[in-house]
Amino acid sequence: MYNKTDVRFADGICYSYNDALSAELDKLTRVQLYDTRAWQKFVKLFKNPGVDDHDRGWRGEYWGKMMRGACFTCSVTGDEALYRVIEDTCRDMLTAQDDLGRFSTYSVEKEFDGWDVWSRKYIMLGYLYFLEICRDKQLADEILAAVCRHADYMIDKFGYAEEGKLVLPARTNFWDGLNNCSIMEPFVFLYTLTDEPRYLEFAEYIRSFGGTLKANLFDLAYENKLPVYRYHVTKAYEMISCFEGLAEYSKIMNSERDRQTVINFADNVLENESTILGCLGCQYESFDHAAAEQFNEAHTGIMQETCVTVTWMKFMWQLYRMTGDPKYMDEFEISMYNAMSASLRRHIDPTANDGIALPIHSYNPLRHAPRFKEVGGYKNLDDKSWYGCCVCISSAGFALEATASAAYDASGNLYLNLYRNGTVSADGIELEITTGYPYAMDSTIRIKVTKCTGERTVYLRIPKWDKANTPGYAAYTVTEGTEINYAPDMTPYAIHPSDCVADTTVDHYIAVRRGPLTYALDETLDAEPVLPLTDEAIRNAVYTTSANVECRCALTLTTADGTPVTLVDYASAGQDPDHNVCAWIKTK
Repeated sequence: MYNKTDVRFADGICYSYNDALSAELDKLTRVQLYDTRAWQKFVKLFKNPGVDDHDRGWRGEYWGKMMRGACFTCSVTGDEALYRVIEDTCRDMLTAQDDLGRFSTYSVEKEFDGWDVWSRKYIMLGYLYFLEICRDKQLADEILAAVCRHADYMIDKFGYAEEGKLVLPARTNFWDGLNNCSIMEPFVFLYTLTDEPRYLEFAEYIRSFGGTLKANLFDLAYENKLPVYRYHVTKAYEMISCFEGLAEYSKIMNSERDRQTVINFADNVLENESTILGCLGCQYESFDHAAAEQFNEAHTGIMQETCVTVTWMKFMWQLYRMTGDPKYMDEFEISMYNAMSASLRRHIDPTANDGIALPIHSYNPLRHAPRFKEVGGYKNLDDKSWYGCCVCISSAGFALEATASAAYDASGNLYLNLYRNGTVSADGIELEITTGYPYAMDSTIRIKVTKCTGERTVYLRIPKWDKANTPGYAAYTVTEGTEINYAPDMTPYAIHPSDCVADTTVDHYIAVRRGPLTYALDETLDAEPVLPLTDEAIRNAVYTTSANVECRCALTLTTADGTPVTLVDYASAGQDPDHNVCAWIKTK
């Protein structure tokens, strides 16, 4: 759903990567996206309308949420086997549409309550993203017709009270209607596909609420006076989803106010909520001034939700395409190497849960807690198996790690945003990238221009943490055969609470990073460990691949009292069920 008026756009770029991140995507594809039984169970929920009535549940989100990630993955990898699985389940879901045109896990009597509209949104998104890769025109026509019927049913029911219609955000008692208003995004997409005015008019209707029933969050963001954690609702995932809809709306309407509103909101979140993992929220799944709360001892393990990570990464990619500002890719990179990579379980029991794999952790602890404590979005599928929201959404995040790695502009200039081992090619230009970044001792990025039509410009993103180079973009004029070496400063460095929020009084925690990687303790202690680490000890830390647990890389260092310590990359820490992960380390 990329708009060609974006400052940067990714259509037409091909990726072929062979690195740790591509291995993660491959693993998730094999154990989750190929699982036809899981897809069948998702569809069956819709063939039994009312399955979500009793608990006002969100089981109806599973199919569309995982479909979006599967389509992203297929676009990146060109996986023929995956495409066949996707097409089959899309055909199966068509048989679940009822006579009224609904795809719903709620009965007509209970419809629009709870998470019904939210789930209907994901049906639309799943199908609309599939249409981008669908190869069968007849199937595509059938799907578009089904989505239109599904959408038209809602248009017929929702409107203003004075019209005698149901008021969209008032129909759910969750988050003041925030979840319902997030449906604006697929209605904008549907308008771009059909040019039918009713879909744009309905998007405008949704926009009029500004995200919730009682307060217009879009106006608050445009005025830019309140931090997001002081909004009257603070649910991170759903709020970002509403602003994703506004971003798409701003493009088709060429609305500078809406565009600025989205940018203001993104920068507000970036300043107040982003943590050392590139995720948001320490009070469960809500905005809570996480920049300051991330080292608060009141918070334990239920934080930094994977649904939030994926949605935040997708939003950062959106902001980059809207503005061309590399700061959003700086944040994306921190998210993908830390919170996103850590979400993939290293140990998966293939026999549990009726054989339906659950390969994803829901939460990323920051201080002395296990990863395995809770499962986000837990709902039973039947009497033998269950699923979770974070499991469904994860493949979208892993696929975006390729999609966002490069972009090009209307002049054919290529922007290399993420440093992956492999090749990137676009119209008339191909780059061969050789690197072990950021896990290797030598993380030099070696780039060879293997194809190039004429003379082009390649821009390399220099991240803000690279103290040896000027942050932003470094421009190189290239022709075929040009070679570029970029050696980022990979000296380990300390992060203090005061680096995250200026007015904090907390001075007894420290975090460690090397390049974009946050490092952590992997330990089995009953009590939170206290290690007197210093900035100097961290700067002098020694790179290694040897640790007491399986890891991609580690640092060894010595505390002020002479104690040797080994830290592993955050994504590897706490992956054993009886182990804790500790990224903010108590120093006294």
